[in-house]
Amino acid sequence: MAESIPCAACGNPSKSFLFKDKELGIPICSRKCEYDYLKNLSPGATQHTMVVQYLDSKIRECKKRNRVGWGLTGAGALLMLLGFLIPDVSTFIAGVIMTFLSALTTRHFEDTVRKMTITRKRLAI
Repeated sequence: MAESIPCAACGNPSKSFLFKDKELGIPICSRKCEYDYLKNLSPGATQHTMVVQYLDSKIRECKKRNRVGWGLTGAGALLMLLGFLIPDVSTFIAGVIMTFLSALTTRHFEDTVRKMTITRKRLAI
């Protein structure tokens, strides 16, 4: 069982971490404490630098996954076109499913990048 660590913002015992990442190592007990902690970070502090670098790496990773999703969407569209040109229902259905699922993942990653970018800009001010 995980041991409780004092929250970085209020001092209450917490088992969760900032951005749900244990490697970052900043315990946060609630969304309110997360907001307060990020709001009160002073530029130039080691915690500020650590959080900014973490957000930059996660944004980079999500953008890479988003590009992979767009590539899979294009491959699914080509598979769908191939299934349409060669009268093969199973190839067409596979292309439709691949296109649909990969388009959903691109939407998810675009939304995640947008949210992290907003947090990153708020920290930069």
